[in-house]
Amino acid sequence: KKPSRMLGFQPKIIVIGGIQMKKRFPVIIAFVFGALPFLIGCIQNWYMLTYVDSVLPYGFISLAVLCLWGCIAFLLNDRSHSTKAIVISLNLIASLDLLLLGIQELFLHAYWMNCVGSWSQFFYLPMLNLGFSLTNWSHSVFTAYVTCFALMVAVSFIGCKLKENFQK
Repeated sequence: KKPSRMLGFQPKIIVIGGIQMKKRFPVIIAFVFGALPFLIGCIQNWYMLTYVDSVLPYGFISLAVLCLWGCIAFLLNDRSHSTKAIVISLNLIASLDLLLLGIQELFLHAYWMNCVGSWSQFFYLPMLNLGFSLTNWSHSVFTAYVTCFALMVAVSFIGCKLKENFQK
């Protein structure tokens, strides 16, 4: 027997969220696309700091990023992958970022003054307007971040389910 077989490991099968996957490509691509809001947030931050007198259409940007998020989930979901695997891998970076923001806001009551502190704030920046609009009752920024995360998970789930409906 091969050593990998003796250990009970099958080389082309990966387990994500308790689901065995035969192909890694869409799951890995979903994880990579999970960092896309950070790139958009960095560009938005640069624009806001460079052109201080101009105002961006923040509501439109929020909706556009969420639509893009759903389209990514739609395109990555296929018959060999479950909705759960795509949603988890696409939102894994977002959940890590939410954890970092929670530590900074709820426990430390301040943002870290390093690249991790900046990264965690830039990630949700494109969707933050919508998050604040839905949580105007709260005085905490963290509730807006949680709302943005919930919207991202919901939109990616809807994108995957739409793809399943089109494949039938």
